[in-house]
Amino acid sequence: MSSAEIQPLVKERLAAEAVIKTDGWQGYSFLDASPSHRHEWLVPPSGKEAPKVLPWVHTLIANIKGNIRGIHHGVSPKHLPRGLAEFCYRFNRRFWEPQRFNRMLHACLNSSTITFSELRA
Repeated sequence: MSSAEIQPLVKERLAAEAVIKTDGWQGYSFLDASPSHRHEWLVPPSGKEAPKVLPWVHTLIANIKGNIRGIHHGVSPKHLPRGLAEFCYRFNRRFWEPQRFNRMLHACLNSSTITFSELRA
């Protein structure tokens, strides 16, 4: 993505008074100009230090990679968005175990079926 693609999304979703922590990519430089929030650049001195600077980013990426390699044994570019959406769904609901069955049943009853031919097309 480019800075021009990110900027409208950030302006639309960014809460006032937010603290934004990013890596050293210059595409985020537009965040420095906004007076409504604070932007912190977190640039690790080396590749090995990166997980210490942005630990949750590295944890999530490692979990996504493990999920794709372990459960799905790889994902084609065509199905990657759905695979990532599934991971996000599971991750965002990881603490809702008592509600899991009812929410899954509701989702199954209110979604349309994807046929094998649609999946392979």
